[in-house]
Amino acid sequence: MYRSILVVAASLVFASTLALGQSHWSAEGAGMSVWVGAELSSFNPDYGCASDSPFSCPSSQLLGLSPFVDVNHVLFRKLNVEGQGRILHWRGPGNGINESSYMAGPRVSLFQYRRVQLSGKFLVGGAHFSIASPAVGEGQYFAMAPALVVDMRLTKRVMARGEYEYQIWPRFIGNSGLSPNGFSLGLAYAIKR
Repeated sequence: MYRSILVVAASLVFASTLALGQSHWSAEGAGMSVWVGAELSSFNPDYGCASDSPFSCPSSQLLGLSPFVDVNHVLFRKLNVEGQGRILHWRGPGNGINESSYMAGPRVSLFQYRRVQLSGKFLVGGAHFSIASPAVGEGQYFAMAPALVVDMRLTKRVMARGEYEYQIWPRFIGNSGLSPNGFSLGLAYAIKR
């Protein structure tokens, strides 16, 4: 009996010394990280333009800021959560058009090569449209936004980001819909790694 207790005790001591030698990364994975950042955005408002292509109406693109927060490795290594605001209040096709959206949703890592990562995201939330013309006025709408994002790690805590986003406002002015879309460039900083 003493011999079996001694064998169990020796095994526990040996196993615990092996566990102490294990690296943090292999024991727990990368852990959760939180990135905050902002982008400069150039969007086709899809209102007052002939088409909804991001390359049409080059002189009438809405410009703005897009702050965002990414929470990475929430449940799985490749599944992240993102929240963003897109405030497009400058320039545009005249008539004082403003568009803004506030959305959140999943972001999935699709491909990574060294410091560059390609991700896809699908955000849902609310959008706001206003125009100085009294015929349209302003309104709040449900919005969805699939997007492709390219992140490039510059340092351990700083990342450059570029993305294309295609927003869908299905109930804009009746059921006609609106599809603002465009490109954004920005930087992010890791506040928790």
